[in-house]
Amino acid sequence: MPRHDLRQVLPERKKTIMMEGSIELTPRERVMEAIEHREPDLVPVAFLRSTYDATRLKLDVQKYLLDPKTKLNAQIELHKRFPDCAFIPSIYPDFGMVAEPSALGAEVRLYSDQPPKALSFVRSLEDIDALEVPDPYRDGLMPKVLEAYKYMIENSPKEYYVDPPFIMGPLCVASEIRGLSEVFSDMFKNPASLHRLLKVCTKTAIEYIRALEEISGGSDFVFLADDIAGLVSPRFAEEFFFNYMKKIYDSFSGKIRVYHNDAKTMHLLEQIADVGVQLFNFSFQNDLKQTKERIGRRVCLWGNVEPIGIFRSGKPEEIEEICRQKIEIAAPGGGFVLSTGAAVYGPDQSVDAVINAAKKYGRYPIGKLIDNE
Repeated sequence: MPRHDLRQVLPERKKTIMMEGSIELTPRERVMEAIEHREPDLVPVAFLRSTYDATRLKLDVQKYLLDPKTKLNAQIELHKRFPDCAFIPSIYPDFGMVAEPSALGAEVRLYSDQPPKALSFVRSLEDIDALEVPDPYRDGLMPKVLEAYKYMIENSPKEYYVDPPFIMGPLCVASEIRGLSEVFSDMFKNPASLHRLLKVCTKTAIEYIRALEEISGGSDFVFLADDIAGLVSPRFAEEFFFNYMKKIYDSFSGKIRVYHNDAKTMHLLEQIADVGVQLFNFSFQNDLKQTKERIGRRVCLWGNVEPIGIFRSGKPEEIEEICRQKIEIAAPGGGFVLSTGAAVYGPDQSVDAVINAAKKYGRYPIGKLIDNE
């Protein structure tokens, strides 16, 4: 049984809250309400957590990654610094984007001032044929992820949720270990071999999630991150991504299906909804109004303030105004979580500006529901 099961706890807690004359929810509870397309007390604010958290706190990134205690303390520090927003994942065993590639055989380079990097190594079609699904308890960095996950579950204060890490999607992992240009070339020239590679990456993800579930006893989310699908046509995305993505999700029924993509995905919106994504963290390049109109009744939208430009260098009042506009477009009727369209790169004052905008402009009810018919 998971330490936290908010989907079971939240309905009863809401009854108690309402009986006491207040409907104020926690940031995590607001997110869960939005995923169910209900209107919480405020528009939820949740930021995608990443290894950049370590640089925000001026930590040595390599030590942050390899030392579970340092990692746990850093993540708790950010929860305390920003108590009015959620983080997704919340407390989690962060190893960046290298756990899956490392388990498949990639060399990993660790740095003191930036996220780790996996080096591509699948040079030929014969290399693809030689790949095997790794053992998450033995291969690459996966054992360290499992060890850190166990440590965090056992040592995190009870008021914090401990989530599994986001899982790199099969197309993203394939691009990490084979190279992006080679994968694009394989779509045209060697589709059978690419499918073989994607099958291995898909089975790797499933075995990895199973090992994480074994440690936790169950978690709220299956969180896939894969930007590469946004760079290809709907036909190629269906053949080389969504079919495999669905296999991962379907292997863990009952979990909330979360998907992150930094790339523009306007051409893939209906496919994202059709695969059953429930919470979608999407790029600032997407038109929010169109995204809401096309899939907003089926998918909870999570975004999409520009994460590098205005968020990094804009004035708080400028960021608040952008957030006000996004709340006005996407928040009515629920199904919206205010955030950046990627991990958080800007200063603390920018994070505060997003949170303040939700407090100023995001109290429900928020006007008339946008007509999505």
